[in-house]
Amino acid sequence: MKLLAIAALAALLAPKADVRFEAEGLRVEGVLVTGRVLEVKNAGSAVLLASGSSVEALKSSLDIVLSEERTLVLDPGIRVSRTGDGYRFTSHRAGPIKFSVSEETISLDAPVAVSVTAEGWRIGDRSYVGRTLQASVQGQDDAESNLDKMLKSKDKMQSGGVPKPSNRSTRLFIGDPLTPANASGSVAVRQIGRVSPDGGP
Repeated sequence: MKLLAIAALAALLAPKADVRFEAEGLRVEGVLVTGRVLEVKNAGSAVLLASGSSVEALKSSLDIVLSEERTLVLDPGIRVSRTGDGYRFTSHRAGPIKFSVSEETISLDAPVAVSVTAEGWRIGDRSYVGRTLQASVQGQDDAESNLDKMLKSKDKMQSGGVPKPSNRSTRLFIGDPLTPANASGSVAVRQIGRVSPDGGP
């Protein structure tokens, strides 16, 4: 119990990362990053990949300031890149990216185009109101998707898609099942020429 309390206190007291998109590039802890190649950076207690136009959280969630009124929260596994009129979200993992704004949640297949609007955010072709946008990978532990998968497997088993152990049949071979092939017989193996490392007999 004490270890949990110490870990929670350490997480609360850890310095927050100062990461923000600016017109000239990406600013990480006061240092402007303008290069095209992704570099590993430390910001507070966060570890991230950063270039002049993109950023990806590696270890923990990362708050990115886009303006005084708009903040982006990136979970590990999501990369955001600045485009001409907004941002492009991609993921290394298979599956959709989950976006949360205020109390609304939407999941879209990557890549996803997002732009900042006067009221909040435009994600794909829909607009949402809110100051903070959180992007995360929709994980395997998503209860609804797991429930759907379990129900589909149950239906498949009941419809006969998977044979039940009681319906499976066993084949019995009389003698050696490989004999007709003669590929593994001792006579066939003895007829293979000897090959030395230098190719000679």
